[in-house]
Amino acid sequence: MTVMEPRVAERRKSVSEDRARKRLRWILVVIALAAAVFGSLWLIRSPILSIRQVDVTGAQVTDPRAVLKSLEMGIGTPTIDIDGAAITMSILDDPWIEAAEVEILWPGSILIDVTERTPVAPVLAGDLWVLVATDGGVIKMVPDPGPAVASIAIDQGPLDPGDVISDPLTIGALVFIGHLGEQNLQGASIRTDGEGLTALVVGHAVRLGRPVDMAEKATVLEALLSTGIESGASIDLIAPLRPAVTNPQPVPEVEE
Repeated sequence: MTVMEPRVAERRKSVSEDRARKRLRWILVVIALAAAVFGSLWLIRSPILSIRQVDVTGAQVTDPRAVLKSLEMGIGTPTIDIDGAAITMSILDDPWIEAAEVEILWPGSILIDVTERTPVAPVLAGDLWVLVATDGGVIKMVPDPGPAVASIAIDQGPLDPGDVISDPLTIGALVFIGHLGEQNLQGASIRTDGEGLTALVVGHAVRLGRPVDMAEKATVLEALLSTGIESGASIDLIAPLRPAVTNPQPVPEVEE
């Protein structure tokens, strides 16, 4: 029987213990890493890092919070699951919205800033009328405006909410109406005579010509109307710096 020298046995025992300690350290490291990973996964999807606040600015007509609800990205959703681009695109699907900005703030906030379109006037679209904003964006279908509402009778053909009008004459008409004062808007109408724009404003026929300098033309018209020009007078604003007012011709008396 071979008897191992005590020093050799002690050495082997020491080596074996060192190996066991190293294996234990590695096991502990792996356990710690696994715990950290699973802990992080739990934390990132926990209520601590979920949406707790939604702030919306600029919304008067629209409801961006309803968009969040439809996307299931509202209060309580893990912040990591919030898709800002998807929210922005969905908000912009609303014809009332001209621009939108969405910001995701950790640990749990959504900031939404929208710019809503400013409706200007109904525009003729085939057999229907559509409410159009300053940028030409079609907001919604509206009933026939009738004689009491400012309107643009330049037929654009069929349009749907969300479409954008690019016709220069119509855009010019929108700018003109957008710069008229409230006291002169009622019943104002704009149409085209084949060469340019004409308008009827508080009983005055107005020649506007090409769709240029429309804001200036509206300002000049406001100034002329404030002077109390004769009822029924026609106004030429083709050159807004040189406006011309033509009083109505007197009706000749008919001898009996």
